[in-house]
Amino acid sequence: MPAYIQGSLIRVSAVFLVNSAPTDPTTIVLKFKNPTGTITTWTFGTDNQVVKESLGTYRADINANVGGTWLFRWEGTGAAQAADQGTFDVTAATIA
Repeated sequence: MPAYIQGSLIRVSAVFLVNSAPTDPTTIVLKFKNPTGTITTWTFGTDNQVVKESLGTYRADINANVGGTWLFRWEGTGAAQAADQGTFDVTAATIA
């Protein structure tokens, strides 16, 4: 599991495939939960934090402003239904 320093901008990405071919889902949602339990939801087309890089490939940058383990989950529905999730660790700042 990757480890980062508090204050880093963490890039997460997803590739949606149908029969091994990149495909855009009808709806794309990124959810992430910080170590304090706060859940944030971003939707492609509504929230500009979710960026389309190419057909079926999306990314977002998360401001890792809290130390601890973060969880994230990509969800695609419709034309390319799929989900993927992961975690990353953030080391709390030692100098304020």
